[in-house]
Amino acid sequence: MRLTMVAQPPNPRNLRLLVQLGIADAVHYDMAGLPDDRDALAAIARRYTRAGLAWRIAESGPAIDRIVLGKDGAAEQTERYRRILGHLGALGVEVVACNFMPQVSADAMVVRTATALPTRGGALTTGFRLADVGPHTLPHAERRIPREAMWDNLERFLRAVLPAAEAAGVRLAMHPDDPPLPRLCGLERILGTATDYERLFAISSSPANAMTLCFGCFAEAGEDIAALIDRFAPRIAFVHVRDIRGDLEDFVETFPDDGQTDMLAAFVRLAANGYAGCLRSDHAPLLSLRRTAAPAGYAPEGHIYAIGYLRGLAEAAARIAAGAPDRPR
Repeated sequence: MRLTMVAQPPNPRNLRLLVQLGIADAVHYDMAGLPDDRDALAAIARRYTRAGLAWRIAESGPAIDRIVLGKDGAAEQTERYRRILGHLGALGVEVVACNFMPQVSADAMVVRTATALPTRGGALTTGFRLADVGPHTLPHAERRIPREAMWDNLERFLRAVLPAAEAAGVRLAMHPDDPPLPRLCGLERILGTATDYERLFAISSSPANAMTLCFGCFAEAGEDIAALIDRFAPRIAFVHVRDIRGDLEDFVETFPDDGQTDMLAAFVRLAANGYAGCLRSDHAPLLSLRRTAAPAGYAPEGHIYAIGYLRGLAEAAARIAAGAPDRPR
């Protein structure tokens, strides 16, 4: 497995930090979408190349807001998506980490009700309480459509774009809804459970029809992460690692070593299943030494700690999965 993290903002200083941490693969994280011009995409790739990184992950890919809710312009967005996939494949991008939540916020309807909760040592983190959700939480003017209509939109989209993804050598790694509630802020959400992913994969057996395994989202849903890895191993194209304390209706995000998930067991299952793709730290708490402006969960200082912890887990898991002794002799 190849460790990476999001550089926010992706300036030369932060990209140099990634290389100093031993990271070789870049995640281009831009929830606003991607340009469809080949030269503009090539300029993004050159930014990472100059820093000594290879652009491998595009997150969250081209815009799909009209596709998700079946609005006018969905067909045009789908064709644009197909075109961009071809450009990305030619530039060496391996995975588009996407989602199918209604795209009604700057973070594609990822919902938190608190963004400055104290956690270990007074570090600040985010949290969610369903009881605190109200009209003020995520104001929008979208009309709710039925769940089955959203599934129809997803199937139509995948049948149109998966051939282009295969031709480009790119996998579409669908991220679960966050939090994985079936309805939130007046809108349906259709990818929150393992059963939902079984339905997603039944749409197409294409290897391009894949998943972003988000430890945090599936922990919110109460899933056993290690068991999910065994269940979906061939479909996992990208991994997000974060942890929580709590449950679907009331949780806080934690440091990766301070939550409720058995992280070592999960990493052992990734290693045992031969996972060789990218794995990134996700939503790190804000440390007191913060010096960089970034969105909640993405200040690089917290991710420095997370990457070191995840690297240790990955190395230990590889030895355990290979049946090696606990320490060199």
